[in-house]
Amino acid sequence: MNLLSIGMTKQEVIKILGAPSSTAAPGEGVEYLRYKFPEAKRAFVPRRYTEYFVRLKNGAVDQYGKMGDFDSTKDKTVNINVKAETSSTITTTSTITTKP
Repeated sequence: MNLLSIGMTKQEVIKILGAPSSTAAPGEGVEYLRYKFPEAKRAFVPRRYTEYFVRLKNGAVDQYGKMGDFDSTKDKTVNINVKAETSSTITTTSTITTKP
């Protein structure tokens, strides 16, 4: 995955990563290439696989990473909790909500 770059073509991705384990084309010029790569083998532990995806938009890579990294259905709100102690040992908590 480290050899991929935004803007690569499908053919360039396949040349680097090989054939995907599955593909999907939901429409509007978007295509997903799905890959399963084995994690490091550990003694007496069944082999695990990590799923990765490459998203192509109009034939060029525009996203890639682990499955779920770029889930557009997730709420993009970020909650930051800040705890601060004052000199009188009273603890206050503030919540800041931001949207990217």
